[in-house]
Formats: sequence, structure tokens, C-alpha cells
Amino acid sequence: MKIALNILLSLAALGLVYLLIESIRKPITFKETGEIREEQVRERLTQAAELQKIYKALHGKYADNYDSLKYVLTHDTFLVEQVIGDKYDTNQVVSTVEVKIPAKDSLKGFIKKSLMKVKKPMMSIDEYFDYVTTVPFSDGQKFYIKTGEAIVEGTDSMMTSTFEVGTTIGTYMAEFDSAGHVIYDPEYNPNKLRKVGDLYKPSTNGNW
Repeated sequence: MKIALNILLSLAALGLVYLLIESIRKPITFKETGEIREEQVRERLTQAAELQKIYKALHGKYADNYDSLKYVLTHDTFLVEQVIGDKYDTNQVVSTVEVKIPAKDSLKGFIKKSLMKVKKPMMSIDEYFDYVTTVPFSDGQKFYIKTGEAIVEGTDSMMTSTFEVGTTIGTYMAEFDSAGHVIYDPEYNPNKLRKVGDLYKPSTNGNW
């Protein structure tokens, strides 16, 4: 009887030690996992916003889907004014011509610079678009993309194009998609949006 009681007490003690370790480990794991995933999500959203800026420079508005975004950035051209001659030399006739620069060239440069910044290997354009539009740690789910219009600040009726690209926090924190994790972070809400842009005002910033 005494031996059995000692065994039960030992098991109870081990159980308490396990619970203590878990109570310490869980919030640390939650915090570290959240920071790593947030960084990767924000990085892709920031790149998506830059792609939208390039698209708007070409079309005067933002893309409302990824197919249009990719097609325009790989098939359209920028028209750039080039000055022929020295405008400070009064003996020369100076003229201005429009030069076409493929948007694809700018896109390739942007991709290279963006991937180097986050220490990623070089990708093809197709691979890059798949990468930048996919929510990390989500089993392949895509960031939503929406467009709208909003009044330009300081005007009464001038409208401008707006966009949003984003996802819910729970999409990339699926194993923490529970109200129980609020005890580790009172501000944690898996239904909260993580996004860049704003449908209701001109902005290309992230909401973090």
C-alpha cells in the first residue's frame, strides 16, 4: 500500500512538473512563432503593395486581381521622356522623344532587389508571383486582393483608386486560432486583418 501511494505521489509530482513546464513553454512558443510568421507575412504584403504601385504607374489605378497584375507587369511598357542634346548649350537644338521601356525589365529588377533584401534565392516571374500572393504557413491560401475608390484628402469630390491586399491573422496562425491564446497576448485576435492598403482612403501602408 505504501509503495503504491509513493508511486501515485511521484506520478502526481511529475504531472505537476509537466504542467509547470508547459505553462512556461506555451507563451514563449506562441510569441516566437507569431514574430517569425508576422515578419514573413508583412514582407510579402509590402512587396504586393510595391507591385500595385508599379501597376498604377502604368494604368492609373490598382489591379483588382492577380492575373491582371501579373499580365500588365509582364506585357506593358513605360513611356519615358528622353532629352536629346544639351539643354544648357545654346548652340544645340534640343529635342525630347518618348522612349518605351518594358515593364517586365523593371519587374525583374524589383524581384531581384526584393529577394536579395530577404535573402531568398532568385525566382522566375511565375515563381515569384506564386510566392508573393501566397500566405505563408497557410497550406497555400492566397492573400485577398480588392480595389475601390476614395475621395482625395483636401478635395470635395476628386476620387482616386484604392486597394487592399491581406488575410486574417488566423490564416497563418492556424494552430493558435483560439480565444484561449488571448491569455498570452490580450491583443491577439485570429479574426483581425493583416493587410496593406485601405479601400476607404488613399494608402499603401500596412496596418501594423
